[in-house]
Amino acid sequence: MAIAGNARAASRRVVLGCLAAALAGPVAAQTPPDSIRSQIEGARLGTGYAQILNLAATPDLSAASYRVGTEGPTLTFDVVRLPYQAKWLELSADTDLYWKISGGYLQMKQDLPLSASDPGFGSIASKWSAYSVSGGLLAKMRLGNGFTLEPALDFGVARLDNHASYTGAATELQPLFDGLLFNWQANAWLTTPSLALAWSSGDADGRATVRGHVARSWISTFDTTDPVQEFNETANIYSLRAEYAKPSGLQTFGRPLGWVVYGNYAGFFGANRDALGFTAVAELGGGLELPVYTDRANSERLRLSGGYLFGPDVRGWSVGLSIQY
Repeated sequence: MAIAGNARAASRRVVLGCLAAALAGPVAAQTPPDSIRSQIEGARLGTGYAQILNLAATPDLSAASYRVGTEGPTLTFDVVRLPYQAKWLELSADTDLYWKISGGYLQMKQDLPLSASDPGFGSIASKWSAYSVSGGLLAKMRLGNGFTLEPALDFGVARLDNHASYTGAATELQPLFDGLLFNWQANAWLTTPSLALAWSSGDADGRATVRGHVARSWISTFDTTDPVQEFNETANIYSLRAEYAKPSGLQTFGRPLGWVVYGNYAGFFGANRDALGFTAVAELGGGLELPVYTDRANSERLRLSGGYLFGPDVRGWSVGLSIQY
């Protein structure tokens, strides 16, 4: 199935543990036995489900295409995000309050063969989709010497669903697993406090920025297909990003064109940090950007960028169009 690491290994044991019973006779009319439900509950797959929703909703890992794993069934997933923020209030001469909203989408795919030595024996092709919408408040507190402290609090709602197809001997498992392990839906609430510290230095000829960010999400399900999918978990994520931007001396659409190079390192921390099969990923990239407003010294910038992502057991790439604040 499409959960890597410890959760994927646990789910694979559940699948293989039921194969012999499924092939022993007709199962279409059988009710899933309590032993199967117990195995699924014992696998604690909710830790992996929470990380999927966390990855869809939080901005630390780049919106990109990822490939996880070098041995066995490979996990692939794609992340898309649409964030927006705007200044709301000036709390003091050095502190501004912003409101923000964000939408996220993640799709994960993995084929699970029942036999590693005989792929034609049967397999389950699993596809997960996660959707999230969140909103919250962000304070930007200028500390001096180029430093800014950015506490934030977000609330969101998300949906996670699975669609799976069975081939070969795996078709005998469909009555046992549908609605429990595959082909189900769940909704969840997310509460995410976060804290960032940014440093910026430079002028019109070039600017360097370094930003560190940490977030912790409390994720709790409601309205699930079956109680076996219910969970109440936490998920933690961090990132450290550095970039350098400089004018190119050219103009596009009457605006000065600049270029940027960046590096990013992000990952999970806490007890369930390896639930998706990797714990951290680095990114190197670059791009071009234009100021949104020509009459503002520190205008938002429209950026077109691309990057390469790499780390233990993970590779990926990103191409994006974004607004930099």
